[in-house]
Amino acid sequence: MRRILLFLVVFVMYLYSHASFLFAQQTYYVQSLKARVMTTPSFKGKPLTELGKGFKLTVLGKEGTWLKVKFGSSQGYLPALLLSPKPPLEKQGLIKGEEDVLQHGVRRRASTYTSAAAARGLTQDDRRRLSRDEKVDYESLEKIESVSVSPEEVTRFMEESRL
Repeated sequence: MRRILLFLVVFVMYLYSHASFLFAQQTYYVQSLKARVMTTPSFKGKPLTELGKGFKLTVLGKEGTWLKVKFGSSQGYLPALLLSPKPPLEKQGLIKGEEDVLQHGVRRRASTYTSAAAARGLTQDDRRRLSRDEKVDYESLEKIESVSVSPEEVTRFMEESRL
């Protein structure tokens, strides 16, 4: 049973790491105010440039949670959470009223978290579900993304486990 489970984990990781063929060249748009394009699919890579909200670019492939993008004559990587195949919505003002009324105890701007969630198209229920103090552990994410299994290792695993 352990071997089958291990095989499934290794096989899924192999498919996930080689899933760039699933992304044909598509047009995507930057959804955040600023998106830093990196040289490698990692936050530890060197930044190439920063793109603003609504910037149109072409996605060439996917590596883990990163998308390989082409902008102008350059190529780099962006986290998939910052991109969408649909252009960002225009900014809408929700609070209306007299200026002196607005200054007394009314919050004028949404939190960064709420703005980012809305830009990604999350509903209020989705935001409520995700807001239970969940934090992103980028260090662990980097470790997980750095794991790679060669085709030879997968073949050897399959042969040894006789699946």
